[in-house]
Amino acid sequence: MARVLIVYESKYGQTQKIAQYIANKIRNTGIETDVLEDHQKEIVGLAKYDGVIIGGAVYARGFPHKLQEWAHHHADILNETTSAFFSVCLGILENTPKAKKEEREIVQGFFKKTGWCPQQWRIFAGGLKYSKYNWFIKNIMKRIAKQEGSDTDTARDYEYTNWQDVDEFVNDFLVALKTAPRHYEIPNRADTPSLGL
Repeated sequence: MARVLIVYESKYGQTQKIAQYIANKIRNTGIETDVLEDHQKEIVGLAKYDGVIIGGAVYARGFPHKLQEWAHHHADILNETTSAFFSVCLGILENTPKAKKEEREIVQGFFKKTGWCPQQWRIFAGGLKYSKYNWFIKNIMKRIAKQEGSDTDTARDYEYTNWQDVDEFVNDFLVALKTAPRHYEIPNRADTPSLGL
């Protein structure tokens, strides 16, 4: 039976929500799926997974350092595995060629820095979590939201994730997982030392 690992870093909760949603969709197909935030201390043998999905949100035009460090450390085995990446970003809501280009460049910069080349990747819109921001961040996010014509009522939170897009991402990953050779069929894979998270 195939086994999948999902690793994510979430600051305000939307990336975590997406990661858990993806995990549940995959589990519903009968595939064993583990979900770990990248700073957790559980030790797993990465080589025992047939597929890996990594997700992170964009902050200040980049991804969390811990997530980048983890992907870089495991890039060799990730490149041998059916793998996918999802980015969570409000900027994708700005439906202009310039904004889309900038978001793609941020993701591609992550791949360049880590040396990991997943078979697929997708950018999802995140949310405005005013209830979780401190005073300073709340005011910054409100100002940005106002400039972009988005929601500015800080008394509530807003979610912009298109769950149909997430479903399509999961379906594409499952197709790739199904058609890829299992890890025990890859030459010398069984000799790969176990890597910890």
